[in-house]
Amino acid sequence: MRLVTLCLMILLLGQGFGFSQIQTDQTKAIEIVNKVKANFLQLSDATMDVTMDYNIHFFGCSGKRRLTGKGYYQAPDRIKVTLNDVTYFARGNKIRKIDENGGKWYVKLLKAPDFTPGFHPGLITYNFDLSIIEENPDQIVIKGIPKTAMTKNVKNVLFYIDPKENLLRSLDVKFVNEKLDGTMKISYQKINGLWVPVKLEGQSAVMVAGRFLVGINLKLTGTNVKINNRLPSALFEPGF
Repeated sequence: MRLVTLCLMILLLGQGFGFSQIQTDQTKAIEIVNKVKANFLQLSDATMDVTMDYNIHFFGCSGKRRLTGKGYYQAPDRIKVTLNDVTYFARGNKIRKIDENGGKWYVKLLKAPDFTPGFHPGLITYNFDLSIIEENPDQIVIKGIPKTAMTKNVKNVLFYIDPKENLLRSLDVKFVNEKLDGTMKISYQKINGLWVPVKLEGQSAVMVAGRFLVGINLKLTGTNVKINNRLPSALFEPGF
């Protein structure tokens, strides 16, 4: 095994610029994403009315449902959402749920991205190895390969970035199960001089019973958005 490794190293070095080119490409992709992250983190907190429409496709059946409620965000890693009297608290990977009857639940994500750094575009560099596959003045497309088995249901993700405004506009997900589609578009509204994400719409997949993926159509819309109002940290504490 050591001999094979040594031969591979010699081969790479023999290509002259090959290895450094890969490194440069990834470094540039990270720099681009970091600009998107810095732009987003001008948003210290947000409050909005939330409407979520979704349709899960399960063994040929589907069912549409609408949930409404309130959403709160505090940078970099706190979210609180109440939908139809069920409240979720998230801080990184730590998720708690209080149901409509006051029952308290611990929620665990399976084979999902690692949210330890927080909820912002920096998750891209944390969870994926990156390379630039398209670059022009209007759009940069970055390909992400999952770093860990946590995202083993995903082969790769394409991130479409607006370099003029430093915004993530959409993403395409290629699942291991090629029958499933994953495309999400993000819409923004300019509030107090900042671009704030107010709608997420597209198709993805969710894991059922921890064993298999099913397709889902999703539209998440925020209205009556207020930002940077110094929300108290206590608002995001579930109490257990």
